[in-house]
Amino acid sequence: MGILLKTIFAVICSCTLLLSGPVVAQRAGKGAAPSDEWKALLQEATTLFFQGKFDSGVAVAKKALELAEKEHGPNHPTVAASLNRLAELHRLQGQYAAAEPLYKRSLAIREGLSGPTRPEVAQSLNNLAQLYVMQGQYAVAEPLFNRALAIRQSAYGDSHPDVATTLNGLAELYVGQGKPAEAEVLYKRSLAIWEKFLGQQNAQPPGLVNQIASSLNGLAAIYGGQGQYEAAESMYKRAITIIDDSRDRDHPLMSRALAGLASLHVRQGQYASAEVLYKRAVAILENSLDRDHPRMAAALHGLADVHSARGENAAAEALLKRALDIRVTVLGEKHPLVAATLEKLAAVYANQNKSAEAKQSADRAAAIRLATQRK
Repeated sequence: MGILLKTIFAVICSCTLLLSGPVVAQRAGKGAAPSDEWKALLQEATTLFFQGKFDSGVAVAKKALELAEKEHGPNHPTVAASLNRLAELHRLQGQYAAAEPLYKRSLAIREGLSGPTRPEVAQSLNNLAQLYVMQGQYAVAEPLFNRALAIRQSAYGDSHPDVATTLNGLAELYVGQGKPAEAEVLYKRSLAIWEKFLGQQNAQPPGLVNQIASSLNGLAAIYGGQGQYEAAESMYKRAITIIDDSRDRDHPLMSRALAGLASLHVRQGQYASAEVLYKRAVAILENSLDRDHPRMAAALHGLADVHSARGENAAAEALLKRALDIRVTVLGEKHPLVAATLEKLAAVYANQNKSAEAKQSADRAAAIRLATQRK
């Protein structure tokens, strides 16, 4: 089971069109065509990507990049495609600092060769924006998503899967900015586009299930936050069914829907069912490449809420500490999600009469919040 999970994991968190191989390199335009050796390397890197073998994929992608530069110089479409693949491999490992300069260089090459309004440029913009969203840099990500959306709508019209992908990314950004109304509109637009491809076995675009589940989970989270519990539960359950019908039932994509449904049950005081769902979500992530990802931190956070509500503060403390370690490692010391965990931890400490630890956590959280407001 673990091997299968790793094999299919790579498509989880990508809200972008990831296939940027030789076809893109040829279409982008100038200079000699890609060599067969480079095509084989990039294909191997892509295969390893989708198998979840990221370390091996990085090594092969680096070889593809070196060969592209040797054959065509530093500014060829094959170089841009290699950089994009390498960046994606780093991003899905949470290696954001390594991914960013690769995305930027790929974008610069594509803009220089094709101009600022080509679809391959939109792909790079979309990928880079997604990276910034994962880091909480919403103000930086938003204009990139808007550029990508404008390019894709101009190139393909309003109902293309690439347009829907960018709509989902922009909706996720709006959620992060606390703009649920704006996010809801975009999630609904994206969902309507993707649903047209359901049941078309020979015409399903890449990422169909992922993007539908992303839209459903996003909408469910919005409705849950608004107290529309029945609508939210329906969305979560539909996402779970779609994933269950098309994936292994322990696919990491399932964990987000399970954790979302669990959070809904917590709001309704249904702690027993919430605990079961959170524990299943955590178990799925433990056996996947997401075990040290912010997604795991979110599930641990939710499970801690269950224990805290029951007065099981020691258990909640242990879970929050692990969540904090993950978020600090991946997102950095000053991310808003780190502040959220510190605030929860401060409350748990206070419940245990650990006043010094509570103050320290609260002060750290306040400093992060203040720094965020000043940006």
